[in-house]
Amino acid sequence: MIKLKAGDLRKIAEGLREILQKEIPMKPAYWLGRIANKVTPELKVFEDTRISLLKKHTKKDKKGNLLFKKDEKGEEIKPQKYDIADEEALVKEFEELAAQEIEINFNPIKLEDIDVETCEKCGRKKGNIKPAILAKLENIIVI
Repeated sequence: MIKLKAGDLRKIAEGLREILQKEIPMKPAYWLGRIANKVTPELKVFEDTRISLLKKHTKKDKKGNLLFKKDEKGEEIKPQKYDIADEEALVKEFEELAAQEIEINFNPIKLEDIDVETCEKCGRKKGNIKPAILAKLENIIVI
């Protein structure tokens, strides 16, 4: 059983997608796929709640449509950004959401199972997965 913060789910899901596109041994690929299948529904709940928070704190027109920020000329700013009524309240609620602990039933993956490649010239083992991917998966990998 692993405890994760809800705010880490997006980076974990992204890291899992990236690593599963790599050539890794069958056994860790299988377990990483299973972990991805457990993280995905939790991420959906997190994203749905995040979007609800945005809708709650965004200014609306008379029809209830969300409003976007406008410049001095009254034109929408590009890229579009929601016109938040109370940013402080939104940030506070989002931080609360992101801090929620989630327990997912799986065992951490050993780094050596997914990030070891043998050098053809010298026979030494070396890492073959980019550090940026490993950083996204730090919560589910053990050294």
